Amino acid sequence: MIPALLPPGVEIELQSENGVLGVGEFPKQGEEDPDLVNAGKEGITAIAGSSFFSSSESFGMIRGNHLDMTILGGMQVSRYGDLANWIVPGKLVKVRLN
Repeated sequence: MIPALLPPGVEIELQSENGVLGVGEFPKQGEEDPDLVNAGKEGITAIAGSSFFSSSESFGMIRGNHLDMTILGGMQVSRYGDLANWIVPGKLVKVRLN
């Protein structure tokens, strides 16, 4: 996860697409909070001053150009940067029909 890779002294605010602005490092073993997870369902911590909001507001921030940078996670990426797949084979993909 990105917070663990930042050099000392570098301060940035990280957002998770599921509605957390101010994501911290992974929690230490035994200090996990089942209500604090990122979009990949990994446990996270929240830094002081974090805010929580809906995923629709989160995507509005991303698509509305309100962030300096967005990092897309991919399960498989070609050498050209193309996303090769976006689902886990055998897993249910929930689709909402109007």
